[in-house]
Amino acid sequence: MIERWLIAAGAGGLLFVCFAQAAPQLDTLPAASAILPPFAANSLPLIQEISFDGLRRISPTALHLKISSREGQPLDANKVDADLRGLARLGWFGEISVESQSLTAATVPAEKTPPQIRLIFHLDEQPYLTGVEFSGSKLLSRGQIDKLLSETHRTPRLGEPTDPVALHHIALAIQFSLAELAHPQSRVELHREEFANHTVRVRFEINDGPHLPVGKICFEGPTAFHAKLLRRQMRRIAPGSFFAELRGKNAFTREAFEDDREHLLAYYRNHGYPEVRIGNAEISREDKRSFRWLPWPHRINVTRLSLVIPVQPGPRYVLASLHASPTLLQATGSRAQKLQSIFRTDTGKPYSAQTIEDLHRAWQIIIQLDSKNNIFPAYRSLETTRTFSPENHTVEIALGLSDRPPFLVRRVEIQGLHRFSDRFVRRRIPFQEGRPLDDHALETGLARLARTGYFRPVRKEDIHVQTDEAARTADITIHLQEIGQQRASFSVSHGQFGSTLGLAYTVFDLFERNELLAAQSDAGPDSLQLMLGLAKQGFLGSRGSLALSVFNNVLRPRFTSSVKGPFYTSETEGLNAGWTSAVTNTDSLGINYTLSRSNTDYSLPLPANLTDVTASDIRTRTSNHSLGLGWTRDAASQHFTVANSFSGAWLGGSENLLRSSEEYARLVPDPLFNHQNAFAFRTAVGGAGSYRGDMPLYARLFPTDDQVRGLRTGELGPYAVVSSISSTGNTQFSAVPAGANLFTAVNLEYRIPISSGTQATGFFDLGSGWLLPNWLGPTRPLLLASTNSVLHGSTGIQLQWTVPGIQVPVRGYYAVNVLRLNRFLKLPDGSLFHVRNHLSGFGWALGTLF
Repeated sequence: MIERWLIAAGAGGLLFVCFAQAAPQLDTLPAASAILPPFAANSLPLIQEISFDGLRRISPTALHLKISSREGQPLDANKVDADLRGLARLGWFGEISVESQSLTAATVPAEKTPPQIRLIFHLDEQPYLTGVEFSGSKLLSRGQIDKLLSETHRTPRLGEPTDPVALHHIALAIQFSLAELAHPQSRVELHREEFANHTVRVRFEINDGPHLPVGKICFEGPTAFHAKLLRRQMRRIAPGSFFAELRGKNAFTREAFEDDREHLLAYYRNHGYPEVRIGNAEISREDKRSFRWLPWPHRINVTRLSLVIPVQPGPRYVLASLHASPTLLQATGSRAQKLQSIFRTDTGKPYSAQTIEDLHRAWQIIIQLDSKNNIFPAYRSLETTRTFSPENHTVEIALGLSDRPPFLVRRVEIQGLHRFSDRFVRRRIPFQEGRPLDDHALETGLARLARTGYFRPVRKEDIHVQTDEAARTADITIHLQEIGQQRASFSVSHGQFGSTLGLAYTVFDLFERNELLAAQSDAGPDSLQLMLGLAKQGFLGSRGSLALSVFNNVLRPRFTSSVKGPFYTSETEGLNAGWTSAVTNTDSLGINYTLSRSNTDYSLPLPANLTDVTASDIRTRTSNHSLGLGWTRDAASQHFTVANSFSGAWLGGSENLLRSSEEYARLVPDPLFNHQNAFAFRTAVGGAGSYRGDMPLYARLFPTDDQVRGLRTGELGPYAVVSSISSTGNTQFSAVPAGANLFTAVNLEYRIPISSGTQATGFFDLGSGWLLPNWLGPTRPLLLASTNSVLHGSTGIQLQWTVPGIQVPVRGYYAVNVLRLNRFLKLPDGSLFHVRNHLSGFGWALGTLF
């Protein structure tokens, strides 16, 4: 005897024909009890063996754990039916069928021995997914697509059987994202490349389609309200609103229109039109001439969408009467007069569904609170009866206490949780199974949950209550939306006065526009930086990102010299706007504009010949208007960065500076001894100079051990002679680091991973700094020429450990300065000054060097 039943294939592909034969449909599975031959209750066949046919890579043991049927148990059609559906739900198989084979000899009487069967599941295993590519889109970069799939929990799982339904959902997610960028005619095609080893690579070919923003919204029919008033009710499709394109208000999607239709229906129902009907929008394309300023003033033809929304408001209803039952008036006591006064004021006004709902909820809360305070002997619910008169176009409202028992909460289901536990939500909603359905408790709990800042406010459509009138029970489903990704993190950055440790708090997608809000503080021994920023990805429908930030930086450097520092304290505050666009998968181009002002306080006694500031002017105020251009290439084993900026001239401000920096780093696995080890190489060049006026002291470069390990702040550049007046009135001379306006450095490392998060490194560093007088402006310090452009070199070992939890690398090193300054120099008064770098020393820093 062989009995077979089959799950019909055909997952329903909106875009892809190949999906129709790839994924099983659960709805087409017939009930197993209807297919199995009838057996007597006492002679059900026993499952002697369970096997899986058609497997290539998946272990049968793994599938045994996914089904409920077991050897030695009687055949249960319900269990087999559930097993089929469970295997289909995995998404690992195409066609799925099951058959039962009899193992009982024909000569054995059935009444003495139960029939023995073998249960065989025939499975069409999908090939294993080994790679996913996305190509063709000029709007969505690979990083944006990866973020989109990660947020929607649709990231393809490599190394597992291909799930055609999951790939179909990925395509839909990409299409929906492009539709939100005003590209409603985008298409996504799937290309599969299967190999002989039963693996497959898939490529999503994305066609962005034309840019078709919504340009006009019209209403058809006797709308009863002005079109401008109706357009104000549309929240998601509002092409006439401020910065509509930037806020995504000019894109048409079916989901956005349904939301706006609900807003329109609510407006009509709350202004006397309970029978309003609003149809689907009729979409057409319109061409019009538009004026553009960039790159030059010109006119172009622009195609936009025109929406025509049909509206049938129906008759206008007014409130004829609003009365309460004697039981309700008696139960409310002193509140009855207030209730009746509300009734009298609302009579004769246009019918409003929201007003009646608010009145119902307010008095329901009063009754529930009184029930908890034992004013009522039992929990009572409020009933609201609406009676519409089509002839007179009036509504009669009656409120009264219900005699039926209240609905008891049978089950509460929380949906949409990804980063928060179910317990976290339930602790903030005083809502328990087995208790009466309490609207006030639910509303209060959801409001408390929204105040945590982790969830969006819950709307009415996010709550689904399914009641059972016979059993008087209610099942409640609440769909929550977590607000982006909020987290506090540590970061490490390198400034001109050493590394700094930063603490950042970020909130992603708070306003549902893929924006990132960030507040960050970076502190080091000689600096403090505060920043508040806003970044927007996919700016204006492009692959670029726009970032705005305000900052406040304080520098208070202490140089290594015979003269005690700090020489100055500089505070800078300003605004920065930056735009970054991905040119390729590894290259990005960035432009930024900065407005800032700086207040610099110089200490006394002030070395007048070190800068352009005199002793009588110990405070300077400067303004900086700068424009920067940068390019970054970030590949798997190499990193290349170029950053240039200029300030002053036609940009304005008192600073007239040019700045430039380039850095190249590469990582190469050790081909000789151990491939886990690696050689690392970096070279860096940086410069700054003034093309008009004096270069401020704080604008000079003071390279430290982030260029050559073993050196302290300022030791990579030259020294300048400074003079001071002693207490006896004599002039004294000494030397201090003068900074540099050009430096270069080369670093070579051999890295050996010791354990998870720990790494040992041998290194050799070379570097030199120049202070070129022609780049400083009219005022120039008196340099010790033999200390300018000196080559410094160090070698040593370094141990790096990444702190668990905060993921901040901490590195300590021991360096020997093999090329160093160690000489006596003659000062103008004839005295000798010993310029000496340490022969060796220990050091530590936060973050990786490169």
